[in-house]
Amino acid sequence: MADSVIPGSDEQAKKALRGSGGFLKKTFGTIPEDIVGLLAGDWLKVRRAENLARTAEKAKEHLKARGVETSEPASLSLTLPIFVAAAEESRDELQDLWARLLAAAADPSRVSLLRIRFIEAAKKMDPLDAHVLSQVRSQGGRVASTGLNALAAELGVTRDQIDVSCENLRELGLLMGDLHSALLSSLGREFLRVVSD
Repeated sequence: MADSVIPGSDEQAKKALRGSGGFLKKTFGTIPEDIVGLLAGDWLKVRRAENLARTAEKAKEHLKARGVETSEPASLSLTLPIFVAAAEESRDELQDLWARLLAAAADPSRVSLLRIRFIEAAKKMDPLDAHVLSQVRSQGGRVASTGLNALAAELGVTRDQIDVSCENLRELGLLMGDLHSALLSSLGREFLRVVSD
């Protein structure tokens, strides 16, 4: 086994989370040791802890940018599934999405808008899906076929890849429309309202 895949220890995982520990405890009522226990005992533990630490740091930045001070720990029914999913995610676009959901869970003005369904939808998204959803919003919530072609060119992907993302977003209930257009659904608008700065 190569050195890069040697199993990580609990101490390595705790060290990865240590910098975010104060924020996690104050905002979510937990400490890194609690989270390390949640993440399992295999060699992925350190990687998961690093992913979670990056996500927590991004969530902290989102809260700071909005001027949000947390006084009460966020609900575990929201934060626990976000922690678990965020620990598994290392792709920047989705890690940022998890950070935004985590920030929403800690934000008293947004927590009532955060639905478990948003967490489930985020679990089923790919990075391109997050880009497409954001772009549809930035274009007024509706994109026609020519706009989808332009989006494909802008992102350097094929139109088929855009269509696959749109189809996934439709299945998640975030978009409506057919292969010739993409329209934000009410669920999609609410999802974006919760995760936007």
